Amino acid sequence: FFDSQKTQARHYKTLQEIYKTKKTNKAAVTQLLNLEFESRRQFINSDAIKEQDRAVKILEAYPCFRELDHVLDELRRIIQPCNLKYISEMKDRWEIFYSKVQFYGAMKKVMKPPKTLEGGN
Repeated sequence: FFDSQKTQARHYKTLQEIYKTKKTNKAAVTQLLNLEFESRRQFINSDAIKEQDRAVKILEAYPCFRELDHVLDELRRIIQPCNLKYISEMKDRWEIFYSKVQFYGAMKKVMKPPKTLEGGN
């Protein structure tokens, strides 16, 4: 357990060093985030951070979560850790849902009876 904590701390330190450089390596960040997932979850879920300060403290500790790709990868790690295609599948499902909503919204507007000037709705 102690070796695991040391390894996790080393991964976190490496992650911090990567974000001090001007150009970050997205693949390296993703790999480090994968490796230190458990300790990050413990940090986020710990009572050491007040609820109202939680978002700020997480972004201070993990600046990579200011980038949408890393946030979506974290969502995948939480919801479907074994499904590496989860985010692309979710985006595909969203596109289908979004197009249906647009279609039904347009149809409802088209099918609505016109308003008249003579006291009609």
